[in-house]
Amino acid sequence: MLWIIYMCAEIAAALAVLYLYAFKYEPANFKLSDVSISIKDTPAVKTDKNKSNKPILTILHLSDFHLRGNSKGKKLFKFVRSLSKLNVDFIFITGDLMENDKNIEYLIKMLSPLKAKYGKYVVFGVHDHYSKTMAEFLKNVFKRKRRYRRENNVNHMIKRLKDIGIEVLRNESRRINTGSYDISDIEIIGLDDPIINKIDIAKAFSHVSNIIDNGPELSEKSDYENIFRLKEEKVHEINNRSKLRIALMHTPDNNSIINLVSRKVDIIFSGHTHGGQVRLPLVGAVISGCKIKTKFASGLFYFKKFVLYVTRGLGEGKYSQFRFYCQPEASLVRIYKIDE
Repeated sequence: MLWIIYMCAEIAAALAVLYLYAFKYEPANFKLSDVSISIKDTPAVKTDKNKSNKPILTILHLSDFHLRGNSKGKKLFKFVRSLSKLNVDFIFITGDLMENDKNIEYLIKMLSPLKAKYGKYVVFGVHDHYSKTMAEFLKNVFKRKRRYRRENNVNHMIKRLKDIGIEVLRNESRRINTGSYDISDIEIIGLDDPIINKIDIAKAFSHVSNIIDNGPELSEKSDYENIFRLKEEKVHEINNRSKLRIALMHTPDNNSIINLVSRKVDIIFSGHTHGGQVRLPLVGAVISGCKIKTKFASGLFYFKKFVLYVTRGLGEGKYSQFRFYCQPEASLVRIYKIDE
């Protein structure tokens, strides 16, 4: 009988360690990831080689705060404010900033020190629009809902973010002329969340110049496989000469991505997946939480016609406050231009 007691004690100790790691340590083990994206212009454009190897753009990408006033939220608050020392061109925040609009002022205080040369942009996720109940969360596990009972005060959040210089893009676009010799124009397409049917890609592109729509959304399996075929060369050739087209979208949804590719988007930034939240060594993410393969649940991917970056984000939902082998991250993205 004594060996049974010892075995139970060992199991209990292992479970306690697992709990402390997954629920206490890993969710607050924030890091700033370094991400490099290489692009090149169309062959018709000839420039001198970049001898200094300096990035042409720097971007701070944040996502999925799920900000709350608990002990984890306070650690997150401190970490995000520490990023104000970074000198970046853009800040992109790809949704799920918080889950309850009672935390708006806490969010504003956290984000207010952040600075960017050309602009700070946000797109919304499902949790920005709705505050889920436990019952809704459980039902959502088995069948994806498109709408929830309690709506957050989105308009007030948009106003308060604007007060600190952060612009919310809800199916809108912005064009920035940097005056740079490397890339003259940057087009930023901000999309509302596809997972709750708030995305409107046509509207988002309605004021963007030189849009070429290659036709209806691609849905055949062969088309999907062609769009999501990884490249061996880790360099993206931009689709529009001297112009970089960037899309911000909370959920990296397959159909939405295909539609964006038909509109010649170069780079897509997204979040939502939390990197799978639970990852296993040699396996990776167990789930993606949306219509994209688990192998694309986090990281940088060079496809034939575009680049996708999916961040693991910084927070977790209030009903699933754990991570395993999936460190939360903010991302410092450097874009380099390779001249041939």
